[in-house]
Formats: sequence, C-alpha cells, structure tokens
Amino acid sequence: MKFILIASGKIPSYLNYCINQIKKTQKKTLIYLLINKSSNYKNKNCKIVFIENLKKTKEHLLFIEKSKLAGDSYRNFFWRHSIERLYHINNFLIQKNQKNIIHIENDVLLFQNLKTVFDKIKKFNFACVRDSSTRVIGSFLFIKDKETSKKIVKISNNYLDLNDMRILNKIDKKIPRSLNLPIGENLNFIKKSKNFGLIKKIPYIFDAAAIGQFIDGPHRTKKISKFINFIKMFFKKRDGFINAETKLNISTWDIKWKNNKPYKISNGKFIPTANLHLHSKNLKKFVNRL
Repeated sequence: MKFILIASGKIPSYLNYCINQIKKTQKKTLIYLLINKSSNYKNKNCKIVFIENLKKTKEHLLFIEKSKLAGDSYRNFFWRHSIERLYHINNFLIQKNQKNIIHIENDVLLFQNLKTVFDKIKKFNFACVRDSSTRVIGSFLFIKDKETSKKIVKISNNYLDLNDMRILNKIDKKIPRSLNLPIGENLNFIKKSKNFGLIKKIPYIFDAAAIGQFIDGPHRTKKISKFINFIKMFFKKRDGFINAETKLNISTWDIKWKNNKPYKISNGKFIPTANLHLHSKNLKKFVNRL
C-alpha cells in the first residue's frame, strides 16, 4: 500500500505519531510526505517530496488566483492548506505517475491493518468517509490514479469558495465509481449508496471526525483545553463532544478499548475502528496504547 500525507506550511508537532503509527499497523507500506523545502523535517519512515518541485497544473493556479479561501489567513491559512492538498496530490500523481494511493490527515491514527480493505476499495476510483448527506471529511481518502485526481481538481475548481468538506461532498457525488466507507451506522445517505452491499462486507468502521471528537474533543485553545481536561479527569469522563453536523448518534455509542485498539460495541459484538481522527491533536495520548 502507498500512503500520501501533506504538511504544507508549518509542520505539526504530532506528525511523527501519525507517520510512525502507519508503519506500526501496515505491512509493506510506502509513505510519501509532501512538505515545503523550508521545513527541514526528517523522518526515516517516509519518502519526502518537496512541494516546490511539483509543477502546478492550470487548475491549481486557478485555485490560487480565484479562491477567496486561498487568501484567508485564518489559523495560518488553514482553509487554503486543507483545500490545496487536493491539488498537491494531483500534481504528485501526474509527475510521479503513481496510483492506488491512500491519503490520511496528519491528526489521524490507524489502528487496523487495511490490507483486506485495500483489496476491495482499489476496484473503485475514489473512496471516502461521509458522516452526513452534505459533507465528506478528508480524514481518509482513496484515489485510484492521476486520471481520477485530474477529475477531482476540475470539480474542485467549480466550487472555489467552499471549504474542503463541501468540495469533497461534491467530488464524491460526481466521480464515477465512488465508495463511501462504513461509519458504524446504516444512515439513509449510506443505505442509498449504489455500493451498499460492499460497505456491509468491510469489517471496520472509519472515523470521519465524530468518534475522535467524542472521545477526546475538538481542537481547542490551550486555555480551554486545560480546563476541559481538568473536568474530564475530575469526573473520569470521556470528552463527549458532538459535532452538530454529524448525523451519527454518537452519544449512544459504547466505545471500548481491547488489545489497545478502539471498538464500537453493538449487540455484544466488538466492531473494530480502523482509524481515529483526533481533532484534539493529542495523538501522543492514543499512540502510546499500541
């Protein structure tokens, strides 16, 4: 399997945990990391590719020139980096002629070997994690090849002022042979999927964001985070945060750890969770479980 991670701009402090966890859980894996030359980041577990060495497509240049979010400086250009990764991936796949790649976000930890899942999803052009009828989270994406990525950026250019979750929603609906990965509940937008039969055969749950946020909260300022952590420790509770946009009934879930891996308990059965999207950025807390 081949993974591609992107850390444009400042390297997040938790990136090592994400990369090292891939190596721990996946066998015979090649990890490409796209970063800026100025970052001076090194990790022996990945193959580093400098973003500056990838030729920008006309679609990428159009995004930079026309998108309002490309110039939005909120949280060190958070929205630009979130959306622009789709263009970076396309530039990479075109120049390196790679295919069958998995992209995960830098605040994601993998807990299950994905080989059996990969064998199923590589028959599709695109796979993603959808937690409502109107948004897809880029926590876990599969892209078949450069032909698919070319379609992705062309679709993206039609929605230059939407955030990445809304753009991925459009992409998922427009790319031929797209697959929504199982999220732990058979909600209407999942049941309506043309590939619902295959979804039921995948043995893992994939976390868009809701599970990780429920377990350890969203990304908060340090001051608020310290207060919340004190409350959690005092009452010995999980975070319990529920994003208003997710359609998962996450507050009713029984989540347990077994052999240092997260599971949803349903009718007495342990359903393994393939990944956690730790929006709290506290990857160290959970990587040490392995």
